[in-house]
Amino acid sequence: MRNYIFDLDGTLINSSGEVLACFKKAFERAGYPVDLNRLNSDVIGPPLKEIIKLIAPELKNEDIITSVMEHFRAIYDYDENDISFLYDGIYDFLLRLKNEGKNLFIATFKPHIPTMRIVKKFKLDMFQDIYTIDKTGYRQTKEEMITDILSSYNLKKSETVMIGDAASDVIAAKRAGVTAVGVLWGYGSDKTDLKLNSDFIVEKVKELECLNFRTI
Repeated sequence: MRNYIFDLDGTLINSSGEVLACFKKAFERAGYPVDLNRLNSDVIGPPLKEIIKLIAPELKNEDIITSVMEHFRAIYDYDENDISFLYDGIYDFLLRLKNEGKNLFIATFKPHIPTMRIVKKFKLDMFQDIYTIDKTGYRQTKEEMITDILSSYNLKKSETVMIGDAASDVIAAKRAGVTAVGVLWGYGSDKTDLKLNSDFIVEKVKELECLNFRTI
């Protein structure tokens, strides 16, 4: 493969502890109590408003939802004490791909500000472009991000792979016509849909280096 598109949260970085801590504070500041048992890694991955619905499915008041979102952004976007971390082996894998002349991209539902903060924090300067949910001025789906990357950089679908930890990542890849690789170290306890919709499944970062994409 020549072109690699990566999801960010749950694939390159583990930000679950940071995100959940910030959501806890955001709900507290919005004055809305939540069941702390719902603050687990299973809710991480979708866009912000969808995560809030997963944490508090009974919450229908749009003013409170907006308040939670605003508080979360104020806390998370500029957090200098972010406890997120790269998964073991990811940095070396990305660096090796870059040194081999591969084209690297990120497609994430994170907005631009926290994404670039994390990219800077972990020195992830090997990416040719980074697609965030607010990059184009409207909320893109993962499929749209992949399609946009393919078009903007004139990439062949047959030479492109999308790597992610969520079923939505690999489903988007299949719909966009590129190879779908699901990783099992990310978020969520039920990986059934991820496995069913992936061309390849890997349990460890090291296995990414051993994939023989010619078997597709």
